[in-house]
Amino acid sequence: MIADADTGLRKLSKIRLKGVTERNDAIKAMYDLLKSIKDGEITSLKSGPDFKTFREHYVKVCGKSPVSTIREDNCLKHWERFLGDDLKIGKITTQQILAYRGQLLKRGLTPSTANHHVKALRAMLKLAKTEKYISKLPMEGITHLKVKSVERKLFSGDDILKIGTEALRSRPITGEQFADFLLLCMYSGGRKSEVANLKWENVDWENKQLAFQGDTTKNFESRRVDFSANLENHLLCMKEKALPDIKFLFPSYRLGKPHRTSNAVQSFQKMVEGVRAVVEMPDFTLHLTRHYFISTCVMTGIDYMTIAKWAGHKDGGVLIGKTYGHLNREHMKKMASKLTF
Repeated sequence: MIADADTGLRKLSKIRLKGVTERNDAIKAMYDLLKSIKDGEITSLKSGPDFKTFREHYVKVCGKSPVSTIREDNCLKHWERFLGDDLKIGKITTQQILAYRGQLLKRGLTPSTANHHVKALRAMLKLAKTEKYISKLPMEGITHLKVKSVERKLFSGDDILKIGTEALRSRPITGEQFADFLLLCMYSGGRKSEVANLKWENVDWENKQLAFQGDTTKNFESRRVDFSANLENHLLCMKEKALPDIKFLFPSYRLGKPHRTSNAVQSFQKMVEGVRAVVEMPDFTLHLTRHYFISTCVMTGIDYMTIAKWAGHKDGGVLIGKTYGHLNREHMKKMASKLTF
């Protein structure tokens, strides 16, 4: 007789003892199993909790950054709708995973997006395996979809300024804030989520540095970006028009109302989508301002290690050298062509 994990009622349960052929071995395996149940090593005999319950548990204990947690949970909610919120996590099959992935591709989503969804489910089920709800991951044997490498498009400063100018022209309430956001991304190299969560206390006027705190960065580590003339002047202009009692550089506007709240802005995505269509730059994303910052630093001749520290890379500049190193060589050739004696 074993107590049901959900109801607490004692009932007869049949459990297959794998690899046992002799009676004495079966008795020993049975006592080992009962001891595991008593010690909490086996937490459920009913394929674990349902998907929704475990998803909510995973979000609370995963320990990832708020931004990463929200993105991952969004993927898991799509899984929940596909699989059913009452499906036990131990009942998820390889066939279901492949069917879901195929559905994403049929809807026109990219292989990269499909891979991210499978990755989110894998992360959650790894916790389920650690907590001994499941013994193996159902996506074992499923390989990543191939993603075509696309040459990174670099927009010029003038291109990015066109985006900001159109926002100022067509968005009378939030256009100025978005233009300021765009420039700060360009001049600091910050990721859009990092810049959105900046507070005025993160601006170190004395040491002339902008501090990105670890609770908002991708790798959980704080970093500082030294002021360039553009960055300092832009921050000074923003400070002059900032409201005195608002701690965030980019406070959120109430929906449809021309005044700001005390919370940080959540997203400029709809603004970007609308403005880039008008200026005929459909490939523009806010992340490209980060590439603009790094590429400008490379072409200026700043060493890769310094750029890596500003950008928050932990490899000492290896990635920057591989990704942007050709810009430095091309820039030097261009400069050499102007040289005359």
